[in-house]
Amino acid sequence: MAGQKYLGSFIGMEKGKKVEKWVVEIKELCEIAKTEPQLAYSAYTIGLSKRWSYLMRTTPNISSELHPIEKTIREELIPAITGQPFVTDKLRAIMALPARLGGMGIEKPCEIADLEYKNSRYATDDLVKSILNQDLRYKRDEASEKLAMRNIKAVKNKFHEKRRDEIKEKLTKREGRNLDLLEEKGASTWLTCIPLQTHRYTLNRQEFHDALSARYDMPVVGEARAVECACGEKNSIAHSMSCKMGKFVQNRHNCVRDFLAAELQDVCYDTKIEPHLLSVGGAELPPGTVTGDGARLDISTRGFWGSQDCTYFDVRVFDSRAQSNETENIADSYINHEKEKKKKYVHRVTEIEKASFTPLVMSITGGFGTEFKMFLKQLATKKAQKTGHSYEECIRHLRTRLSFSMVRSITCSIRGYRGRSRRDLPTTDLYHIY
Repeated sequence: MAGQKYLGSFIGMEKGKKVEKWVVEIKELCEIAKTEPQLAYSAYTIGLSKRWSYLMRTTPNISSELHPIEKTIREELIPAITGQPFVTDKLRAIMALPARLGGMGIEKPCEIADLEYKNSRYATDDLVKSILNQDLRYKRDEASEKLAMRNIKAVKNKFHEKRRDEIKEKLTKREGRNLDLLEEKGASTWLTCIPLQTHRYTLNRQEFHDALSARYDMPVVGEARAVECACGEKNSIAHSMSCKMGKFVQNRHNCVRDFLAAELQDVCYDTKIEPHLLSVGGAELPPGTVTGDGARLDISTRGFWGSQDCTYFDVRVFDSRAQSNETENIADSYINHEKEKKKKYVHRVTEIEKASFTPLVMSITGGFGTEFKMFLKQLATKKAQKTGHSYEECIRHLRTRLSFSMVRSITCSIRGYRGRSRRDLPTTDLYHIY
């Protein structure tokens, strides 16, 4: 049987020819991934992978036909995108999860084909009944269609969450915690956005590989790195995130501070970086409050929470993967850092400055503390009112820029120079990596 198209789907051998064509296209994308892995990844998830989605939704029992696609994805595409020589079963399973669950959205076609077909049958049930009844006109029921879409989304979410739970059972405690961190809102924004050069949403080959290595705790690939750091410790990714040499930890904080200050300046007034606080002048403040003269906070501005009210902000970027944080609940980590900041400054700001204080706590994986989330929502609202863009566009832009700030600080920490200061080394660009 030669096979032919039938109502948009296929009968016979035609679908096999399609699969062969798609395998060739994946291999062509692998060639692009050798120089532009971020672009290739985006092209696959947004474009190429959708080509067999229609086939899965219209043709039953097609899982076995899609194995060549999965074989090519695992053996050629993922190694080309990540720079890793091979992909373990554990890592492949994680990468098949949606980005919001800590994966990369590179699904296994042979595993989701039956689900896609089942959902498609459910979504088109009313239309099928209308055809079978030979109705002269099909009357759309928009409420029913929206309900069907919500139910399908819930079924897909349940499917992926079940897969995630099955994967977690096979992970070590450290690996499971890392997956929890990647599930935080904002942790995968840099990965899922379209790589637009105009917004600086692009990474070069080495940066993209290093970012994925840090994300999934994979070996660093590419140019050789010294076995030992300049400080004498083993040169691992974990050490690179905390080593004080080279000022990369400080730079990570300053990039977030400077970006937020620039955004605040657009929608507020009297915005300052590192403003000095008024002297305490003998006032009695609770124990733990910073009372020394010359104390400064990261940012101050007016018109943020109130029309003329002054607000002080202090940024903290902490390493949620550090050994000291491994035993602590992720949500508690943000709360504790916020409490520590408030203990030091909230009474001095409210009683001496007669202003308000907001601690902005962020993880290097891209997650935000509760106060930071509230801050971003307010900032996005103000930007939407001023620029005319939608709130969704503004909040997405803020999260994406902060996400890239973290990713670039991570890749810079992994590859950055940490030796002794040399006067002949250029230093003008070290503080502008976001």
